[in-house]
Amino acid sequence: MVRHCNVTMRLVKPQSVEVIIAFRNAMAIGQTFSWRDNSISGFLGLLGISLVLFGIQQALNPATDAFGRALIIGGSLLSYGAWRFWQVSKPKNPHNRTEHEPSHTSAERFPTALAGMSIIMTIVWSMMFTTGDDDLFWTWVILSPVYLIFLGHNFLLYGGMIKKSIPFTASYAIACIIWIIFLRIHGDPWFWSSGLFTSIMWLSIFPPLALTFLNEAINTSPEKKSLYRIGIVASVPFCVTGIYGIIFFIPTLILLSLGMLLKPKLMTSDK
Repeated sequence: MVRHCNVTMRLVKPQSVEVIIAFRNAMAIGQTFSWRDNSISGFLGLLGISLVLFGIQQALNPATDAFGRALIIGGSLLSYGAWRFWQVSKPKNPHNRTEHEPSHTSAERFPTALAGMSIIMTIVWSMMFTTGDDDLFWTWVILSPVYLIFLGHNFLLYGGMIKKSIPFTASYAIACIIWIIFLRIHGDPWFWSSGLFTSIMWLSIFPPLALTFLNEAINTSPEKKSLYRIGIVASVPFCVTGIYGIIFFIPTLILLSLGMLLKPKLMTSDK
């Protein structure tokens, strides 16, 4: 019996090692595919944003306005698709939650509604700022409460507000610095050419793009990476407004801070 057990163990042991090696290889392949998918999504997102900005420039010309609108629509769809299919990481130990923790976190699923509203707000402001159309400005004002509802819903109800607020504020602060330097060089926008308006729009989205690359390349925590990504995406509408958006940005921070302070009391009263 002892010899039979030893023979059996010798036969099973190599098979177990092979299974372990195959499992490790499969995990490595999965990580490679995840990185490849993220790279494709990032490329599509950059392509979509580029098409939107180029479409805005073409829409300003009466001879190519139809082509410009088509580019804006196509770029918006590409950007939305890129964010929708971005591989997000789920938090570790999802089953080991306490009863006081929320049933789902923002790291589980990318907020497509918030990303979509962020893209729409960015496009409307960019078109308004480059054309001077007052109707587009009031459209932006009307859409702002809808965007703030999606923003507050994600930041407050899904948790991780502080981690989201750090890149959210940093991205807008860098954009404001870029605007200040640009205004210092080129003067009041009243005397700008159409090329300068387009240039500042490109420069305005540089901070969220740069922070996105840094977050994906340097951040090693899947949950932090997902939360930072949401904060960066939410900052884009404010970045394109530059220093003129401070009048909207500061009240937004105040409302989010009040919501974070009142949230425990409201949850306690509900119980």
